[in-house]
Parts: sequence; C-alpha cells; structure tokens
Amino acid sequence: MTDRIRSVITSYARRGLIAVICLFMTALIACGSSASPGAFNKSNDTGFIVTKAGMYDSADMNALIVDKNTAGKTITFYNREVNKKYTLNYDGTSKVYDKYGTAMSMEQVEVGTIVDITFLKTKRLLNSMQGSKDAWELSKIRDFDIDELNNSMYAAGSNYWFDRSIEVYADGLTAELMDINPVDTITVRGVDRMVYSVSIDEGHGYLRLKNEDYFVGGWIEITGSKIIKTIGEDMIIAVPVGTYDVALSNKGVEGLKTINIDRNRETELDIGDIPVEELKTYGNIIFVVQPSDAEVFIDGEQVDISGPVSVEYGVHQLIARAPGYQTLTQYIKVGAENATLEITLESANNTVSDTMPRVSPYASPYVSPSPSPQPTSSASTNIVTTGTAISGHKITVASPSGVEVYLDGNYVGIAPVSFTKVSGKHELILRKEGYVTRSYTIAVDMETKDETFSFSDLTPNEGTVTEAPTPTPTPTTTPEPVSTPEPTPTPVPTPEVTATPTQAETTAGVTNSANDGSESEENLITSGVTSTTPPAEG
Repeated sequence: MTDRIRSVITSYARRGLIAVICLFMTALIACGSSASPGAFNKSNDTGFIVTKAGMYDSADMNALIVDKNTAGKTITFYNREVNKKYTLNYDGTSKVYDKYGTAMSMEQVEVGTIVDITFLKTKRLLNSMQGSKDAWELSKIRDFDIDELNNSMYAAGSNYWFDRSIEVYADGLTAELMDINPVDTITVRGVDRMVYSVSIDEGHGYLRLKNEDYFVGGWIEITGSKIIKTIGEDMIIAVPVGTYDVALSNKGVEGLKTINIDRNRETELDIGDIPVEELKTYGNIIFVVQPSDAEVFIDGEQVDISGPVSVEYGVHQLIARAPGYQTLTQYIKVGAENATLEITLESANNTVSDTMPRVSPYASPYVSPSPSPQPTSSASTNIVTTGTAISGHKITVASPSGVEVYLDGNYVGIAPVSFTKVSGKHELILRKEGYVTRSYTIAVDMETKDETFSFSDLTPNEGTVTEAPTPTPTPTTTPEPVSTPEPTPTPVPTPEVTATPTQAETTAGVTNSANDGSESEENLITSGVTSTTPPAEG
C-alpha cells in the first residue's frame, strides 16, 4: 500500500515539474517575441535570423562614402582609422538622413560625403546612415589652392591638411589631385582641419585662337573667368564652363569676341577679322610706393618712378621689390592719359604661424596693393611658367606618345618631349585631333634630377572641335598718340624645348603642387590704371 501511495505522489510530482517547465518556456518565447529593435529573432519555421528595421550590431563614425551602386543597391565606405574599405547592401529598411536629421533618398547621397552609420555585420546590411555632425563641407568653391608638396590646401579663406588617403571625384568617378584644374569649381569635405575628399563640380573646356599672328605678344582677358594671359603662338587655355566675352589687345588695337565653353571640349576662336590699324597711345602713371626706395619694373624693364612714367595703353606686368619686403607682382591696365598708382609692400617678416598650414603664395593670388593684403574671394585661375630653373635638368612627358604637349598654355612639342625643369606648379595640357583634350596640374620640386611624367591614353572623341560664333568685332577707339618714345619691353623668357628620342624611366600619374605666379589673371579695377595683384612672394 505504501509503495502504491509513493508511486502516485512521484507521478504527480513529475507532472508538476513538466508543467513548470512548459510555463517557463512559454514565458521565454513571449519575451523573445517582444524584443526591442536591435535584438536578434529566429523564425520558428527556419531558424534563420529575421532582419527587422532597426537591427544592427556594428557602427562606424565619420565613414567616407567612396562608391555607390544604386542598381545593385550597394554602398562602399572607407574607414580612415583602420585604412579599410568595405561594402554594405541596403534595402527598404535602411534609413538615410542628412546631418540635421532630415530624411533623404539614396539617390540624393553623393560620393565623398562623410557619414555616421549603423549596420548588421552578419548580413552586411546597412541599417542607418546620417551625415556626420563632426564633418564640414565647402560647397562649389573656386577660391582654393592645393599644395601637394606640403600636403596643404587653402580653401575659402582657411588652411587645411590632407594625406595620401584623400579621395578625389569627377562626375562621381575616382580621380586624382592632378585632375583638378585651378579654374574648376570644387566641393571640399573633411573633419577638423583634415580634408577627406574633393569633388569636381564644374570642370573646364579649352580655348584655341585662330589667325592670332598680329596679337602674339599682346593680351587676352576672358571677362568673368578672371583669366588674363599673354598671347602666344598656337596656345591653348583652360577656361571654366560657361559663356564669356573675350577682350584682345596688342599695339593699341583692341577687339571683343564672345565664346561658349563646354566641358572637356575645345572652342576655336577666329580673331583674324579684328581691324589691326595700329594707333600707339601712351598714358602717364605717377607711382606712390612704400618703401620709397623700392624698385619698380614694367614688362621686365626697370622704370624711374621719381616722375611720371609713360606706358603704352593696354595690359602690362608690374613688379615692385625692396630689401626686407615681399616682392609684389601684379598686372595693370593702362587706359587713361594720366593716372596714379599706390603700392605698399608688405614686410618679409609678416609670416603665417607655424602651427597652421601655410597659405601658398598663389592660394589667393590677387589682392589690391595695401599695407596688409588679405585674400580675395577668388583664387588663381591659370598657371604660368614661373619658378626656379634647375640648370642642366629636364622634365620629360613620355606618354601618351604622339600627343601635342602644352606647358602653361604654350606649345612645347609632340610627346615624348623634354623641356627645362622649372620648379613650382604647372599646367600640362595634352591634345590630339579626334580625342578628348586633358589637362593635369603638376608640381615640380627643386631637386637636381630629371623628372618624367606618363599619363593615361586620351579618350577618343566622336565630336569635332567647335568654333565660336563670330560676332561683329568691337574695336576700341583710342586718343591721338602722345609724342613719347615707345618703351622697349623685355620679352618674358620661355622654357627651352628639346625633342627627346628616348624615353626615361616613367612615373605613374603625377607628383604635387607648389608655386605659380606671373602672367596670371583676376579682377581688373578701373581708374585709368587698373591692377591685378598676386600676394607678395616671401
């Protein structure tokens, strides 16, 4: 009897235990079904992880978007700290916001943007992406200068650093710093003082002159683009995309034309129909210069500033220098019988703090003469052949073979071609009939060695070179000539060019950037003598 009772009790105990276990399991399942976002759930049917909105197991702050594939619904990021790129998928559950929390579509997201993200690492799925609150953006600026030799950048009035991990984009595709032309419009993004990315927003096309013989040695001004250059034989000029008036002058003759520039295309401008009746006219300039013992040069020739200086109408290069002061280079446009020009040189001791990147001398190249020149709102928009010639050493453009090579707008030969090595920043333009013209910005150091550059092949162009419309020329009437002897300008030296039958060791791409600074551009101020002034060289 006792055994029977003990058996019944044991049976009830087992049933009770089973009931308790069942209740416990039911509670556990209930808890799992009400898990908060971010927790993992397993399907009762499959056992696989079910992806829900808000689920993530990883995060990355200040990640750089380096690629986006909307067709394949993938996006690639770069983590600077670990120097690693990784790609995530995205779908309808992925949330996208700007830095202020406003919802965006993935189509609105641009490569080069700095973002904070969360994602599900196990499925490589993007959960959320928001513009980084730590990041800054300088959108569509032309006021910039990139100094690759010192890994520094001047942009919109401030100085920044960059390193080898900087990303450059053109039309959403990866590019290089050398692809950025000073006339381009760019967007710069970074964190603190470090630049993460640069995107080319508005590029440039090219202008070629036709029947320019009479105007060689004169001046071309592309109004609105802030480009002023000496006209050379068979030259080519990089010009921002847009429509411009082009003013040409030489030996008292002036004309005005209108051009339209398309991106990556050449526009040919025929100036042979401008009347070329020579009327040499001179204006008298009174110089007021501080310090008073400064030397002043016009077109390379020193002038006596103790009295009025007679200068032919038109554009001229002016240089003022004195011991202990920064040299000032500017361009003046003489257009009145009498005018006064005040120039104040800046002390050579006025330097930038070593705690910040130094502004390149050509970062904001033109300012009006004043006791303390400040950057203007526009940067250098063309590069000229200036710097220190490295005696006995050459620069060679080795490839692509057979292309025309232009150095700072001037024709130097057919690649492979060599020319005198001159330190500083320079523009190389490569062209060939039937192909898309390309420009590169290179930096040449002062090392006593030869340098060789090799570039990618040009892309075939199905289009043809366009010709600018030929509006009625607008010659400028000039007053009767003053009986003053004509000054003899000193010609600007051009680099020695020699054909190179052999090809030296090539380098892939380019180097960096440094100096430029004569034969340049910028806004003209008007009062008889108008001036365009780069900041003084230290």
